[in-house]
Amino acid sequence: MSEKTIDTLFELLDEYRVEVPIVQRDYAQGRQDVHAKTVRSNLLIDMRAAILEETSPLDLNFVYGKAEGEKFVPIDGQQRLTTLFLLHLYAFRNEEAKTPLLHKFTYETRITSREFLKKLIDNRSAVFAVGTSPSVEIEDSEWFVSGWMHDPTIKSALVMLDDIQATFGDIDHLAGKLAGSGGKPLVFKFLEMQELGMEDSLYIKLNARGKPLTEFENFKARLIGRMKKLELSYIDKFEFYFDCDWTDLFWTEHKEDFDQTYYAFFGVLLMNNGIIQDDKNWANTLDYSKISAEVFETAFYTLNFLCENSNYKDVNFLIFSALTEGRTYTNRVLFHAITTYLFKTKGVDKGPLKQWLRIIKNLTLNSTIDVYNLYRNAIESINALVKNCDTLLTYFSTKGKVLGFNQQQIVEEQEKAQIIIGDKSFALEIYRAEQHCYFSGQIRSALYLAKSGEGKYEKEHFIQYWNKISALFDDVKPRHGHLLRRALLTFGDYTLPVSQFKTLCVDDPNEAVNTPSLKSLFANCGNVVKQLLDTLDPNTDIQAQLKGIIAKSSVPKKDWRYCLIHYPQLFKWMSVSHLRLRLLQSEMHLIQNKWSNGYNYALFLSALHEELKSRKIESLFDGELGIYVQHYLYAKGYTISFSNGKFKVTNGASKILFESQADHPISETAEFLSK
Repeated sequence: MSEKTIDTLFELLDEYRVEVPIVQRDYAQGRQDVHAKTVRSNLLIDMRAAILEETSPLDLNFVYGKAEGEKFVPIDGQQRLTTLFLLHLYAFRNEEAKTPLLHKFTYETRITSREFLKKLIDNRSAVFAVGTSPSVEIEDSEWFVSGWMHDPTIKSALVMLDDIQATFGDIDHLAGKLAGSGGKPLVFKFLEMQELGMEDSLYIKLNARGKPLTEFENFKARLIGRMKKLELSYIDKFEFYFDCDWTDLFWTEHKEDFDQTYYAFFGVLLMNNGIIQDDKNWANTLDYSKISAEVFETAFYTLNFLCENSNYKDVNFLIFSALTEGRTYTNRVLFHAITTYLFKTKGVDKGPLKQWLRIIKNLTLNSTIDVYNLYRNAIESINALVKNCDTLLTYFSTKGKVLGFNQQQIVEEQEKAQIIIGDKSFALEIYRAEQHCYFSGQIRSALYLAKSGEGKYEKEHFIQYWNKISALFDDVKPRHGHLLRRALLTFGDYTLPVSQFKTLCVDDPNEAVNTPSLKSLFANCGNVVKQLLDTLDPNTDIQAQLKGIIAKSSVPKKDWRYCLIHYPQLFKWMSVSHLRLRLLQSEMHLIQNKWSNGYNYALFLSALHEELKSRKIESLFDGELGIYVQHYLYAKGYTISFSNGKFKVTNGASKILFESQADHPISETAEFLSK
């Protein structure tokens, strides 16, 4: 380590070109937080006092750095040097002879910072016009680019320039006083460090007195460093876009946390490429040597495509959906579908992008991708399919090999591809149906029902069935949930199995593996669904039709379906997230939550309870409700039980007073208790 007799800014610039390195953090002394305001105010007051010789010269402490020929790279002291530079810029605003010297101070952290300082130096005389706020003058200047306001170094510099003018504007001959005609009012201790590496840990330690480098700042520095090692030809363009166009893109989408969203873009990209396993906590584990040229090209083509094609709303939405805090594996897979395509086509949509996204979206949104292994399978499937991205529709129509997604959905896409290629008018109807948000591109609920005996899909039948289905569902749920379920039950037991239970099918179409939804039910195209659809007229009030179907129900009164059809209050006895039933001891039970090892209710006793309530007769369930316990209902001092299709009413001595015999056990028992 050597010490040279350099202790002022101009002496340093006489000797070296000062370049704040890319790994350094942004200029922070102009920030607007309380701490920065206090530091800035105290520093400028101390500088003023020293310049006016009210105090002894102000020692700004050590400036560490590494000299590389004529270049000096500050490692510690960047903040103080930048403030000194801005003060000299103001003091020597009218001295053109100092321009070459001032140009020897620059920032490598961002291209925007570098360009801003060049323009500021050349236009400093106009910027510091008397009576005008420098920041206002700068922002109104023709040479100022509005996008530069996203650069934190520039924002801080504007604040500092305003405060410098406010603090030193009344000092006559400031340049002369600052240049040291009567001494050196502002000095520092210059230390050149020999054989010093550029390790991040050193920068972080030496910046410990200020705000540490953010994860994103560190990441960007090392990312550019990796590009240099790969010797990529477009590194200058990449860095320029990184600080300008791409920054504007993320700022437009997420003003409050655009840097975190920007950071998340690279996290998802790296995770999809198998370089990291978690795109939310990866900063300290990333091995930069694993980042290939392909990853840089993918980022380059994707971000430029987004900047240049704002009319691709679907692409923009899918990309930014994968950057939210609550992103899912599904979001990441759709992100990968776009970035992989754009890498393959070098950022140009040659026409098939819309068809590529349509098919991949249908596959992804209708497959269970809720664990890491399933996510990786989907990623690998896209990597294989992208070889056919220009002819994906043809590939599916010929039943090309597809893995990693739900097999039923793969078959549906293959069937649809054949129809689309063969019949343009049918294709338009398929595209229209796929826009329904509830079904997310899964339309086999109508397609397979429209298949003739000869195996041909009939367009008119498809339209008729789809119009009926779309009349039953809005974008996020069925329009008449429990009414629809009750109408379905009149045609048969439509329930779907889930573990040891059966479910009446939940509203939420994003059921994953928990509980099947009505979307799954309709996708099965079962006989019960077909009977209901064949009964409906989409041009007439659907709600009234469902009520009419229920009113005409001929379901036997001893059938468990009768209870739910005629006592809709029973749906409230189950969790709307599961709507589960279970056959226990030969009797159907309502499962209150997800599992039956909590509370559950005997279905016929529950229905009787609702019937008694309607007759103003108080009744109460046994408090001990579990899996295999015998349930009881208490009313008017009697104990009521149900088994083998019959109700029994006993008194306190366990004497049987009544046993239902008719085909309507609920009504018969209620009549007995009423008397």
